[in-house]
Amino acid sequence: MEKIKNNIIRFMRGRYGNDQFNNVIIIFSLFFAFLNIFIANPILAIVSYALLFYAIYRMLSKDIWARQKENMVYLENTKSIRMRINLFKRNLTDKQYKYFICPSCKQMVRVPRHKGKIEISCPKCHQKFDRKS
Repeated sequence: MEKIKNNIIRFMRGRYGNDQFNNVIIIFSLFFAFLNIFIANPILAIVSYALLFYAIYRMLSKDIWARQKENMVYLENTKSIRMRINLFKRNLTDKQYKYFICPSCKQMVRVPRHKGKIEISCPKCHQKFDRKS
């Protein structure tokens, strides 16, 4: 078993591996494959396989700079969505503080809960805005 593990490690040396963009590609591939079970459309199967092969290609690629660039573009384009999801998760789990996003600089701001309507001052840009905590 150790020999197989070492062979895989040696094979993957110098290759890109996995990242956030690959995870999304794989999730979409699985979604289309699952959808294909119920609809049975060959186009869905082709799209599913194409996405899966593209994810494998990205993982095994030795052009690390190009793959990192693709991932950076993906992360930049989804930054606001990921920030909103993170804000939502924090507001659900943290019972002591409430989180807001500054309207001018998009910095996440934490304030104590149950203080009523308060004026929040952003620590980064010093913009003031009113919210209910």
